[in-house]
Amino acid sequence: MKVIETKAIVLSSLKYGDTSLIVRCYTEQLGLKSFIAKGVFSKKKRNTSIYFPLNEIDIAYTPKNNDQQLVFLKSAQTAYYYESLHFHPVKSAIVFFLAELLNLILKAEEHNSDLYQFIKQSLILFDEKKEDFADFHLVFLMNLTHFLGFYPNDDNEKATLFDLENGFFSESNSSINMLNPIETELFTKLLNTPFDLTTKNHFNQQQRGLLLDILVKYYQIHTNNFKKPNSLQVLHELFS
Repeated sequence: MKVIETKAIVLSSLKYGDTSLIVRCYTEQLGLKSFIAKGVFSKKKRNTSIYFPLNEIDIAYTPKNNDQQLVFLKSAQTAYYYESLHFHPVKSAIVFFLAELLNLILKAEEHNSDLYQFIKQSLILFDEKKEDFADFHLVFLMNLTHFLGFYPNDDNEKATLFDLENGFFSESNSSINMLNPIETELFTKLLNTPFDLTTKNHFNQQQRGLLLDILVKYYQIHTNNFKKPNSLQVLHELFS
């Protein structure tokens, strides 16, 4: 069979046997795929850093007839070298959280090159931004809903309540999952918050914690079999 080469973003890795890893990736060409990386922990080839969460790698593999079977990577190497993502304590905590969340919500049948580029370019920007990056994960999660099909309907953005269940702004308490006026004001502000190299932080620590809980609940409502990421508590402690 023909060898397939593609870029991929690492979502998770799990030790397999004594020297190998099972690596779950979101690939540029084929969506979600899992592979076996052989010999990662061997004395000759020891190189686990390439499989850090959200690292972008170039991979090559030979597919099997049964698409459900795990395949061995023929090669893997770093495609983009981040300067700070995996070394800055705050950034690395955010990266672990986002990797866990993406691992929960991305599905095997999904192939979306626009989504891949969104994740990639967002991470590059996050890596390059030296300060005022504490809002990144909030802006990222809000913008990610564009690709997942539940971006908030902002036709009535000046309304005082936001309906998490139906995804729109309202003046009436139309469901059990309504944000109150204060929460809606924060949610609206986030909806209009950009993130680039020149932007400042828009929220304080208490507001970030509240918005993070709101966004996680929003994802929980609109994503099948969603569970709260284990690393959520780490972010709460980080920004408390």
